[in-house]
This record gives sequence, C-alpha cells and structure tokens, in this order.
Amino acid sequence: MLDDLQQKRFTRLWTDAQPAVAGYVHAIVRDPAAAKDLVQETALVLLRKFSEYDERRPFLPWALGVAKFQILGYRRDAARCLVTFDAELFEQFTESWGEVAPTISDQAAALQTCLDKLAQHARRVVQLRYFEALDSTQIAERLGSSAGAVRVLLQRVREQLRLCVERQLRMEGGAL
Repeated sequence: MLDDLQQKRFTRLWTDAQPAVAGYVHAIVRDPAAAKDLVQETALVLLRKFSEYDERRPFLPWALGVAKFQILGYRRDAARCLVTFDAELFEQFTESWGEVAPTISDQAAALQTCLDKLAQHARRVVQLRYFEALDSTQIAERLGSSAGAVRVLLQRVREQLRLCVERQLRMEGGAL
C-alpha cells in the first residue's frame, strides 16, 4: 500500500505520462475500447508496482514498458491483431514513442485551442467529418447544403487549422 506522499508522486507522474501512454496504446491497438481498457490496466499495474519504480530513471519509459507488456498480453489473448509488428520493430516503436509523445501532445493541445476558435458552423462540419466520420454528401444532407460546398469549407477549415496550429506552437515554443 502506498503512503500519501507516494500516492501524490504517482498521481503527478501518471498525469504527465498518461497522454503519451494513451497515444502509444491507441497507435498500436486499433480497437478504441480495447485501447482504453489497456491504458486503464496499465495505470493499475503501474500503481501496484510503483514501490518498485526507480525514481532516478524517467517515468515515461517505465510506463511505456508496462504498456508494451499489457499490449503483448492483449495480442496474445485476442490473437486477432490487425497490425502485426515483428519484435524488433515493436521495440523500436516503443522507444521512439517516448521521444515523439511530447511533440504530439503539444500539437494536440494546439489543435484543440484552434478548434475552439472556429466559428460554430465550421466547428460543426469538422465534428461531423472527423468525429462522426460522415462524408461530404452525408454532411451536406444534414446541413441542407451541397457536397461541393462542404468539401470547399472543409478544405478552408483544414488550412485555417493548420496555420493556427503552427502559430500556436510558435507562440508556445513547441515543435512544428
């Protein structure tokens, strides 16, 4: 059982690492529900084994290592993984993810800020296209517009978001 200080330390470390671990798991496990479960299982294993954590070493690589074993167990149990990596590639991916995760997190935060700045109509079209996975014809039907107008609007919004994200990252000193 962890004392209060250890619980606070774990919570702080996990809060910082969780977006990177979740991104890593979701990149490998294409089933969103299974990936979410694996992230939760990873958190539980990390919490149970936190007394074994060597605080002289970075937390994220340790967390990614635990996540890797959770994924391997899932793949072994499920035996229906859509993406198959050889062991060496899987190891390289795990190591690389720890390096790129902070950049991805910065980009995701910038994108969210830029999405929040969009006009309501543009935000609704983005929601329908990218979160509800509708095509331009289906979006046009919902909004009483033409598919061509939806495609043009999406093109303009994507460009607006790209420029906004670049500007946001420059202002925050993040990586492009």
